[in-house]
Amino acid sequence: MDYFRILNFKKEPFSNSPEPDFFFNSVKHLGCLQKLELAIRLRRGLSVVIGDVGTGKTTLCRQLILKFASSEEDGCRIETYLIMDPSFTNAFEFLSTIAMTFGISGKDIDISEWQLKENIKNYLLGKGVDEGKIVVLIIDEGQKLPDYCIEILREFLNYETNEYKLLQIVIFAQSEFERIFKTHKSFADRINFYYLLKPLNFRETLGMVKFRIEKASDTDTAISLFTYPGLWALYLATKGYPRKIVTLCHQIILTLIIQNRSKAGWFLVRSCAQRTPTGGRKIIEWVTATSLVVVFALVVVAGFYPDKILGIRLGNETADVIKNDRMQTTNKVMPEFLGKVELKRGRTIWRLLNDFYGNFDSVQFKAVASANGHIKDLNRVSTGEAINLPAVPAKSKQVLSGKCWVQVASGKDIDEIYELYRNYESTLQSLKFLPYWNCREGLVFAIFLKDGYQDMESALNAVRKLPQPHASNAKILAKLDDDTIFFAR
Repeated sequence: MDYFRILNFKKEPFSNSPEPDFFFNSVKHLGCLQKLELAIRLRRGLSVVIGDVGTGKTTLCRQLILKFASSEEDGCRIETYLIMDPSFTNAFEFLSTIAMTFGISGKDIDISEWQLKENIKNYLLGKGVDEGKIVVLIIDEGQKLPDYCIEILREFLNYETNEYKLLQIVIFAQSEFERIFKTHKSFADRINFYYLLKPLNFRETLGMVKFRIEKASDTDTAISLFTYPGLWALYLATKGYPRKIVTLCHQIILTLIIQNRSKAGWFLVRSCAQRTPTGGRKIIEWVTATSLVVVFALVVVAGFYPDKILGIRLGNETADVIKNDRMQTTNKVMPEFLGKVELKRGRTIWRLLNDFYGNFDSVQFKAVASANGHIKDLNRVSTGEAINLPAVPAKSKQVLSGKCWVQVASGKDIDEIYELYRNYESTLQSLKFLPYWNCREGLVFAIFLKDGYQDMESALNAVRKLPQPHASNAKILAKLDDDTIFFAR
């Protein structure tokens, strides 16, 4: 009997195959996927995603292809081609492979490299200009690309019209691919989008495990297979690498069945990790981490953080875990204030309040007045005065619902993003400054194009009309977290 059916799973939750249904939308992976999609739709040319082994590059590669294939409109307009192993022995072999991948004859004995390039260029011109299609060449394991292949790709990026590149190239590669940037500067200069894919943090690791278990579950009742210390041990053993998480979780589930247990705790996870090549750690690290589990238990009871108990100083890695957990707790509580902004010369308090709250009502106005007791009259605020801005939720929580929205910029620094907003007003029209909060992101200050769009294509057209660098930095949002609270109407 399949082991996953014993635990009421309809599928194997931790298979090592890149199953699309089990793709976990972490902040890192989803952000990378969205920016890749945008770069391709805008025909920006070269995109590069760098990451260590096991960070999920191949999974992202498959998701990108599925993203375009799942839409009938995209399927007719965007053609994707994948090269999984670019270990070519010479330039002619590389060119022949690309030609055959595109459906161009490349097997002729007498054909030259120049003729192959011309055939590929004519193919791209026909597809991109005559048919209006987007051709995407995706290369996995990009660190294996020889120098002559890099030079050919650089030449391909010269195939362009006055508005866009004829070939969109996406390279997924391990960290050693970065040496190419040092030896091929003319290639590196052509990179439009570069993304460093990092491992998951503690919270994302928990989210990935929970997501896979729920996705595979054959019951409506949520299945809990780990204690909290067990999840912590899982994170310490895998360091947040998705491939290691899947491998270790598979081993843990098998152990649970063999030992007839219902949950995996700290010591069971540690034992499995030491038997798994990808999850092993030095014994001294486990001893240190185990002692910190005890300390953490004291923290829960005493209400203090580990660095304040008995003068214990945490190691960097474990401190990061505690920090992540501390951040989760902080993010779950909405802040009392958006922040403090200094009133600059030539600006009015009413314009500032309108920027942050929109058409604010009496509730918000009274909250602002109460938060600024040092100001006797809000009608007479001096230049240089610091204004406290309370976090008063707008009555409507559906500010961005039902449409696609173009986000021009976002960040955590209230002064930086607000100044960007004021500066952008001179070059962009119809902007909206929108502070919001949710559990995952915390407090965010964002700048949006004021009008929403009915579909993704309309939003993309709006992005295309933006001047640089706004177009390259823009992001399209169709949905925010369900618990998102807005502070402006």
